[in-house]
Amino acid sequence: MPEGVIRGELSVEKGKIQEIAVSGLEKGDTEIDARGKIIMPGVIDTCVHIRARRSSYREDFHDCSVAAIAGGITTIIAMPLDQTTQTPKTIQNLIRAGQKNSLVDFATYASDTEEGLAKNALKITSLGVKSFMIPMWRVINAERGELEQLMRTVKPLDGMITTDARFGEMDQDEKMIKLQKLRKDPSAHAETRPEEIEEKIARKVMEASGHTKCRVHFFPVTTKKTSEVVLEFKKKKLKVSSGTCLHFLTFTKKDMEKFGPFLKVEPPLRTNEDRMALWKALEEGTIDTVASGHTPVFRDEKEEGWKNIWKVPSGIPGLETLLPVMLKNSVTAGRLTLENVVNILCTKPAQIFGLYPRKGIISKGSDADLVMVDFQKETTVNAGKLHSAADWTPYDGLKLKGTPTMTISRGTILMEDGEIIEKLGHGQFLAV
Repeated sequence: MPEGVIRGELSVEKGKIQEIAVSGLEKGDTEIDARGKIIMPGVIDTCVHIRARRSSYREDFHDCSVAAIAGGITTIIAMPLDQTTQTPKTIQNLIRAGQKNSLVDFATYASDTEEGLAKNALKITSLGVKSFMIPMWRVINAERGELEQLMRTVKPLDGMITTDARFGEMDQDEKMIKLQKLRKDPSAHAETRPEEIEEKIARKVMEASGHTKCRVHFFPVTTKKTSEVVLEFKKKKLKVSSGTCLHFLTFTKKDMEKFGPFLKVEPPLRTNEDRMALWKALEEGTIDTVASGHTPVFRDEKEEGWKNIWKVPSGIPGLETLLPVMLKNSVTAGRLTLENVVNILCTKPAQIFGLYPRKGIISKGSDADLVMVDFQKETTVNAGKLHSAADWTPYDGLKLKGTPTMTISRGTILMEDGEIIEKLGHGQFLAV
């Protein structure tokens, strides 16, 4: 609720919230007893790596959305790792696949649009895709005028520029190539992606936003210094927002001594000082959103990294664990209030990506995207019981207090007490 946490009742009709009252609503055809539970808006995960052609064997829309439902997520934004959303045709193919197989509502970014942006931007936005994702290596290599021209192309279309974590061609840097020959241990990966590069990229993108007035969402913020850059430009009242991933709030690079290649992510994990600075930035509103960064990499794909970190893919699975682990690390740990978490996982993502007030809020007229959370129920993360196609999780064995027990999408119950109620094709494509 916009007013905060209240005790009351709500009614749903035709997928929308019809009434909210303290008490006295008429009985409906289906009634749900939520006494002792918390009802919050369905979570919006703004970074889900899905349906990349080169890794299509890992997970499709169906598998991904089942994991989302189990974790209280009702909307995902797909962030493909290859050229899946480079042209109008490839975007149309992705949308059709989602409409056929997704159980939750979905959107996507336009990606990898280096040379084709000017040519394809109008057609892409007409399809309902207005968020243009640029990998970090492209930002760092771009001339100031080139980056600003990119933004001037997007801005009149009501578009937004979003960065992503791929360092890509920066791996061709002579210093990095030398390090890769000298060291193959897991910790070496972080040294090829120094903190200063992320800070420099953030400043470059936001300066260009200041000159062009184009909306920018910088993602992910992983360091204290980058959060300070974001705050600097937010104080200038620019159209900038930022996000991070749950694993940057949970782990540090020291954890790679235990987990090794299983915590190889892009950008890499940082120091504990950086981790604590991210929590502070969330509390103060400098960082707006937290996403899973879900990448369904298999265990056997990661194992080789103990011997050679350069031969294994980056990323960790995280869809199903996003909400419960975030609740544990924030509300249960006393770092944030429940209202803060709802704002970070639901409301702010909806506002930034143009889905508000349809999504991200419990309000009359909004979609009935709801998740019931039981703070009295204690559970333990068990990799073998998670729904992602990935067969492991870095959160395995973690004890939780605050478990999603029901997920409702546009008034339809899709998960109850851990059981998935499949509605193939229920998911709708969303223009963002």
